[in-house]
Amino acid sequence: MSVSFATPLAATLVVLVGLVPLGVLLSERRRLHRLCGQLGLRPPQGRQATSVVIALTLLVALLALAAAQPVVATTTTERGRADAEAFFVLDTSRSMAAADAAGSPTRLDRARADAKELRARLPGLAVGVASLTDRVLPHLFPTMSTNDFNATLDESLAIDRPTSSLAYGDAVGTKLGALSDLVAANYFSPGAKRRVAVVFTDGETLPENLSALPMLFAEGNVKVLFVQYWDRDERIYDAEGALNPAYAPEPALTTPLTTLAKVLSSHAYEAGRTGDVAAAIEAAIGDGPTTTRGRELGTRLLTPYLVLVSVLPLAFLLGHDEWMTRRRRRKTRLTGATTGGSASTHS
Repeated sequence: MSVSFATPLAATLVVLVGLVPLGVLLSERRRLHRLCGQLGLRPPQGRQATSVVIALTLLVALLALAAAQPVVATTTTERGRADAEAFFVLDTSRSMAAADAAGSPTRLDRARADAKELRARLPGLAVGVASLTDRVLPHLFPTMSTNDFNATLDESLAIDRPTSSLAYGDAVGTKLGALSDLVAANYFSPGAKRRVAVVFTDGETLPENLSALPMLFAEGNVKVLFVQYWDRDERIYDAEGALNPAYAPEPALTTPLTTLAKVLSSHAYEAGRTGDVAAAIEAAIGDGPTTTRGRELGTRLLTPYLVLVSVLPLAFLLGHDEWMTRRRRRKTRLTGATTGGSASTHS
């Protein structure tokens, strides 16, 4: 376990600001002592002022630590299947930017969300990430780290990134035939005998090089599943919400996906059916041995806890004067009662 600070400079600034009221308090206390000495009065008890100084110092220290944003990092060993791996392949072609309406989640947004949910349903399986346009590009090789997986989805994948080599004017920028790279380029580790590829796509594809896929996947022992994001009413909108007239969904373009899924004895699931996809993956990989497959870094920000604790010295400072006033009144009443009782007894 280790502790690091995200914004250490902020702590310095808070301390400098906090020194101002602390300095004013100490200066006024010295001034009051001098004045009492000149008037021949007894200065107030130092215990009260000391408690205020301590509370103020504690408040500044806690807020300074909170401003520094301390982060506790822990490392845990991750175990997973030794003989199985999966690749999540997300279509990032231009048509995946289509949405129900301007500002609504795009096909890629929904695919990214489903991929995260599906990953969470497979805690014992190493999963990698790849993008698909007219070629397959690996972004993350199979790992047990959920943090790495989510970061790759959020930071590395975007529409037409990497850019397709097809002309930009082409409505279709996807070639499902490029999935052959999963086997031909040895994306899976040699020790993974049970392999699964989940392809998140709208299914609009050029019908090139599809016939070779069944034999390649059989030889590579790769089970391929599809999750489809497509609706005839979806359109592409630009950042200002204007409709892009260059794209319109074509049902005929999704026919190769339907045919390919049947030939592979697979299935094209509807968007959001991550539970069904997870069950299919578990059926495909079955049971097997587990082993240590890396470490996961966990972090926790301590700032909220420090701010919560700082409420205690703050409450003391805000209620100190009222509390002292009540205490003096109570003491006066007790003294008066005692004096009155003594006088009555004496009479």
